[in-house]
Formats: sequence, C-alpha cells, structure tokens
Amino acid sequence: MVVLVRFGEIALKSRYVRRQLRDRLVANIQDMFAADRVECITEADEARVYVHTADPEAARRILGRVFGVVSMSPAIEVPADVGALRERVVQVASAALTSGASFALRTRRTGTHPFTSQDLARDLGAAVQAAVPGSRVDLSRPDLEFHVEVRQNRGFVFQEVWPGPGGLPLGSQGRALAVVDAAAGMVAAWMGMKRGCRVVVAAAEDGPDLDALRRWDTHLKVLPYRGPGDLPELVRVARAEALFIGTRWIGFDPSGRPAVPVPVFEPLIGLADEEVEGWARRIRGA
Repeated sequence: MVVLVRFGEIALKSRYVRRQLRDRLVANIQDMFAADRVECITEADEARVYVHTADPEAARRILGRVFGVVSMSPAIEVPADVGALRERVVQVASAALTSGASFALRTRRTGTHPFTSQDLARDLGAAVQAAVPGSRVDLSRPDLEFHVEVRQNRGFVFQEVWPGPGGLPLGSQGRALAVVDAAAGMVAAWMGMKRGCRVVVAAAEDGPDLDALRRWDTHLKVLPYRGPGDLPELVRVARAEALFIGTRWIGFDPSGRPAVPVPVFEPLIGLADEEVEGWARRIRGA
C-alpha cells in the first residue's frame, strides 16, 4: 500500500526552496514513523511524497501530526496505461457500488500520455457502469467518488482523502521560544510549529500540555520557567529568533509585553474562547 501525501504552501516556492522544504518534510515523516515504531519507505517527486507502508491506519494517524501535510490518500498503484487503470477502477467500484447508486470519477494527469484526463474519465466511467448495472454518474452530489491520479508512468487509484495539519515543515523556519503555562500557551506553541518554527518550550513543570506537544515534535526541548524575568535568558539559551505567548484579548496589556530582544507573537489574541478550546482538543487528541 502506498499513501499519497500532498503538500500546499511548499508548491508555491521556487524550485530550489521547494526541494529544500520537501526534503525537510520527508525527513520529518521518517522521524515520526520511527518514533511510533512503524516501518515505512518514502520517496518524493515535485508534487507528492509517497509513503509505502503495510499499516495505512497507522500512517493516517502519524501523517496527521506532520506539519506541511495538507492531505493524504491510501492508494493502489498500477502502470499508467488505460487498460491497467480500467481493470483496477472496475475492481474497486464493483466492491463499493450497488445498483442505483451514483458515482463520480475524479481524474488528474501529469506528464505526456496518449489520453487526456477527460478521455480517461469517460473511459473509466463507462467501464464502471458496464460492471455495475444500474449505477449512474453524478458529478455534483455522488454517493461515492473514485479518484485516479496519473503521474508520469505511474497510476494511482483511491477513494479516501484524509486531511493533514497543513502549514510548513517543522524546523524549516528557524527557532522560537514558547511559554506554555496553560492551554493557551500550548496552542500558541503549536501554531509556531505549524509555521515551520523549531519551538523550544518554557514551562514551570511537565504535564499533559507538554505531552501533547511531544506528539507533534519528537525532539521537543523544554526549559524550566519561573516567570517573565527568565525570558531574556531563555531566549538566549534557546537561540530563539521569536517568542510565542498565549495572550488573550481580555488580558492584553501592551505595557506588560515581555522585554526580549526578539519579535513577540501572540497568535491567539483575536480568537474566541471556544476557538482556543477547539484547537487545544485537536492538539491533545492527535
């Protein structure tokens, strides 16, 4: 089984930067699989990372904690010719579709082939209708969707698209310090991680919030924190280029902002309580 991993912002960068970010993403994926003791083999091209694994459910759980992953799909790989794709799509559709059910084929193609994406969709759709009498095509609100991606000489057939956290690969955007003294601090630290920062945590004690963040960063470092007076020294020790804190609007006081020699980010200041709680649940539940 191969899991197709899609990335978003990375694809917008120049070729050189994109390659660097993609390589960082692949390294982070390998780290996370190793931390969970799940075997995988990875490869990548300009637009996808391919994770070969015998445990797609474990892959879904792990990749759902890898920043930079926008979405993923467990797929079956076949040669990129119409006959092989038709055989596999009919096999998958015959097991999933029933007479009277509607379906849609979503096809994508990259490279040079003797067919277009539209040609492929028409051919495969007709084959599915012939194999499952009574099934019908509905491109707007189908009961089931079947996806086909043709990438150069490789074809992939899949049904599911699982979401990832998005953002940029962890460790691709410098170092930061985050004060984690409550759930809001945990969320602020996580948001710094999502923007690619390698975040060092300042915390008074260990606890569930730090355990949750360790699931997102297997190399998380924690420094002891006694109060705001420690921050300049902790910034120096962490070699941080920014500070993330979980300031809320109700307690916002510009004069009380920490006096540190780096930019201070307060990503939660405009969020409602229920939004912060929702992010905290997501972080802890991953």
